[in-house]
Amino acid sequence: MGFLDFLSGEKTKEEGTAVQGKILAKPFRVSMSFTPLRLSSKKSNSVNLNITLTNVTKDPQLVSVDVMLPKNAYMGFEPSCINKVFEKRLGEVPPGQTITTSVPIWAGTQTKPDEHEVNITTYAHYIGYEKVLTYMKTKTKLRVV
Repeated sequence: MGFLDFLSGEKTKEEGTAVQGKILAKPFRVSMSFTPLRLSSKKSNSVNLNITLTNVTKDPQLVSVDVMLPKNAYMGFEPSCINKVFEKRLGEVPPGQTITTSVPIWAGTQTKPDEHEVNITTYAHYIGYEKVLTYMKTKTKLRVV
């Protein structure tokens, strides 16, 4: 075995034990939707960002989700629209199982009509939430009318 052969992700035998295969680059299937479909501008209201996550690996995954809103938009995760980053710990997802979570996004009286990009990062953790095994980044757009 060469010095950098472990990076290829191929299974090899070393001293009678099998080395694990490579980690999947995309361990989840993620889909998003908004309920209702859009926010109203110039008034205090909210929509729910529904995140549906399916574990496509053969192992259970400890999962958390980060949602980021644009800094220049007057939107947030509470009615005062101050927080632009939201973290939600979803727990352990068994192989092949699907989990859905809902994150409220609020608009205020100063929110202007536009399409705003919402960034979602899904993490697979190792042992605890402090260590990240892999992650996936996805984006969607929220329409404010």
